[in-house]
Amino acid sequence: MKLDHSARALIGDGANATLVTLNPDGSPQVSVVWVALESTPDGDELVSAHLAVYQKIRNIRRDPRVAVTIISDTAGPGMRPYLAITGTAHIVEGGAPELLTKLSAVLTPGSGFPPPGSPPGYLTRIRIEKVGGIGPWAA
Repeated sequence: MKLDHSARALIGDGANATLVTLNPDGSPQVSVVWVALESTPDGDELVSAHLAVYQKIRNIRRDPRVAVTIISDTAGPGMRPYLAITGTAHIVEGGAPELLTKLSAVLTPGSGFPPPGSPPGYLTRIRIEKVGGIGPWAA
């Protein structure tokens, strides 16, 4: 699925997001992650990076269903606009320092993250299947 212009603008060059995965017992596991938007021949994907195997990675390997929420920095007439995405994720080995360097330049400039010599880590690639929330992307 391709996101519309307004959703793409909300994500911009990188965004803070909540990523929800499913624990083995079915309960939700919530993490705050940085996400980037990448276009593929099959549609847009959200991509996040991780330097180690965390619970979210173990959860995705077992059950790829995920949900992501990105909240706008701009106030709306009522509740702040937010983009809600559900999709299917998969884990790719390597590439984490490169993506984290790109995202930290946007989200935490000058932080020096990730540290030099970071391991190759993992990427979470999320195929977008449903879009909702409050904002023009939900119309």
